[in-house]
Amino acid sequence: MIVLTFVEIDLEICSLTYGTAPCTATLTGGAPTGTRKCFNSRRTCQDRVNYAPAPTPLTLRFAFGTADLAASGIEAIGCLDDVSLTPAVISLGKDLGRRASASVRFKDFRWGDSKLGFDPYRTERDYDPFATGTFFGKLRARQPYLRQRALRVIQGELGQSLDQMETRHFLIESFEGPSLDGAFTITAKDTLKLLSGDRAQAPKPSNGFLLADLTSGATTATLAPSGVGNAEYPASGFVCIGGKEVCAFTRAADVLTLTRAQRGTSAQAHEAQDRVQLCLDYVGKTPAFIIRDLMVNYAEVPAAYIPLAEWEEECATYLRRVYSRNVPEPTDVEDLVAALIEQAGLAVWDDDAARKMRLQVLRAIPANSDVIDDTVMMAGTLRVREQPKERISQAWTYFGPRDPTKKTDDADNYRSAALTIDADAQVDYGTPAYHKIHGSWISAFARVVAQRVNNILLGRFRDAPRRFSFSVLRGGRLTPLEGRGYFLASRILQMDTGEPDLVPVQVVSVDPTPTAYEVEAEEMRFAILDDDDLTNRVLTIDANDFNLNLRTIHDFSYPAPEAGNTITFVIEAGVIVGSSSTSRPAVDLGIWPSGIVPKIVLRGRIQGAGGDGGFLFRLFGSAGGPALKLAQPATLQFEGGGVWGGGGGGAAQAGSDNTYGGGGGQGAVGGQGGVAAGNGAPGTSEAPGVGFGFAGTGGGPGVAGGPSVSSFPLAGGAGGPAIDGVSHLTIIGTPDVRGAQIN
Repeated sequence: MIVLTFVEIDLEICSLTYGTAPCTATLTGGAPTGTRKCFNSRRTCQDRVNYAPAPTPLTLRFAFGTADLAASGIEAIGCLDDVSLTPAVISLGKDLGRRASASVRFKDFRWGDSKLGFDPYRTERDYDPFATGTFFGKLRARQPYLRQRALRVIQGELGQSLDQMETRHFLIESFEGPSLDGAFTITAKDTLKLLSGDRAQAPKPSNGFLLADLTSGATTATLAPSGVGNAEYPASGFVCIGGKEVCAFTRAADVLTLTRAQRGTSAQAHEAQDRVQLCLDYVGKTPAFIIRDLMVNYAEVPAAYIPLAEWEEECATYLRRVYSRNVPEPTDVEDLVAALIEQAGLAVWDDDAARKMRLQVLRAIPANSDVIDDTVMMAGTLRVREQPKERISQAWTYFGPRDPTKKTDDADNYRSAALTIDADAQVDYGTPAYHKIHGSWISAFARVVAQRVNNILLGRFRDAPRRFSFSVLRGGRLTPLEGRGYFLASRILQMDTGEPDLVPVQVVSVDPTPTAYEVEAEEMRFAILDDDDLTNRVLTIDANDFNLNLRTIHDFSYPAPEAGNTITFVIEAGVIVGSSSTSRPAVDLGIWPSGIVPKIVLRGRIQGAGGDGGFLFRLFGSAGGPALKLAQPATLQFEGGGVWGGGGGGAAQAGSDNTYGGGGGQGAVGGQGGVAAGNGAPGTSEAPGVGFGFAGTGGGPGVAGGPSVSSFPLAGGAGGPAIDGVSHLTIIGTPDVRGAQIN
């Protein structure tokens, strides 16, 4: 078998003719643009405004200058000196792995610009091109902008046409030379190199900044410099001001209308000149959608490289979860994608032969996968390597980021954590092995999503997977494919009885040499700890919070609910879900599709806000706020918890000499005590505030505030309803409902 190798490089050239409209370059007249015509390249262009890249690039093809090249009948420049390929290594559930690369060394030579359209004006030159330099010296001078241009390595057999040969696609990363000994070297990487932090950031940097100081309570801000709003900011979205506060906005020209303190950040004052960075905000999106968006819109990966329909089908079949994140500052795209790969349990790689990006959800190797045995592997090539450092017995996943403007690798910036321990593994191995994940893509309350990450890790790494390497002859009965699952069989792979073992493996690297495929594979034994039950969806509220819309928090972590789904929200013991305002319920069921009846398992407390006590200018106490609101069917299962409306504020005492403030109502956020000659005490989540003197005491949960005691008694505020929409509610267990039940 005679093996042929070709290297192709695509060069950008201008589609215009020198001096012919729209090209305005000229060598004559009062303002010549140059002393000689260009070489139809961007570097030598004399009319940059009208430079127009040709729709089809100029392709240079190179080969080894042997007699076999002439016999092939394929036109190429015979100046290759060496071609070295380093295969990609797929990372299974960790990151983007190792990039594939190609290193190509050429031998420089004299070149008369006579072919390939290298110089369209060769015959008009006042010098002999053959006598004035070399091929790669001229290429370097005329085409220095080679980075990210396409390079292809083509390998095949004598007698094959180019389209029958195996082609691997790369992007040029760098070049060196020509050197004194005539060497010119090009290094190229696979397409995933476009995601590197030195060339891909998401979101893209914004140029806008505050025109004037912004107080913590202001709801409008003006951008500077003038016109930047229309130039860079959409009509609505999220911005991060000064790197400290995320705000939702709508925009008219340079004026932003703001909703302050979003995505867990706090409202604060900002100064003129503070930057206003457009945020990247994903809510309830599949990994397929997120990774494709990051690659195409921020890393400039060609959309044609990404088979989105295939990716979405993979996620819908084997993952069925969605992820959310606010990215408030420009961040390396590579880091964003790598974090999602780990937290969703994925493998993503560049299939440089098919010219496609691949996405796979990690799972057990299918039982019908092909077997690679001694009839497939080349004799004596199998090597087995143990990887003891890969073992895991405890998986910790932090989730529910508190503030996206703070570090994502700081455990203090996460409200919750899921811990899974394989106690048997720790006994078997005699020591624990820890692995921690900072779940920047896993929303608050999505404990089952965090638990899935732990289950995948322990299911795969409870026992350290082995690494296998072997060779497969080209043209054999099986061609190994990157990312594909197989079963590996050999006399050295045995069960405890000594009988042959079929080891499930996933191929992580294939190095195509002229005669064989050099393969690396990783053991993929999966203990199925994740039951993958997305029909029954559970969200756990395990920390105090305020004003929750249950449909909204569901959609941060799961796909849209469908007929047959059961949706359960668990409010854990000791947790208070309250309201920050008497005008809003602590928990709003939200809007659900017909047939979906969410269940709330209540071990903690749903509690409305307390009303304020009466004071000098409003003598009556104000009403407490609602606890639970619903407008469609739901089930409320009491397991020791309660639903408490906010207590009403106590009335002020109005006397002939002085006015005394009423006490604040009891609430998750207690009502303020009335401010007067004597101040009433504020309410708390556990007790109402006492009025000053004979002013009224605030009301307990769902109870009206007390009246003032005087010859002219004043009424306290009404107690807040415990349940608004009780006609829609099915109650299970022994209820602790304090306050009115209405509608």
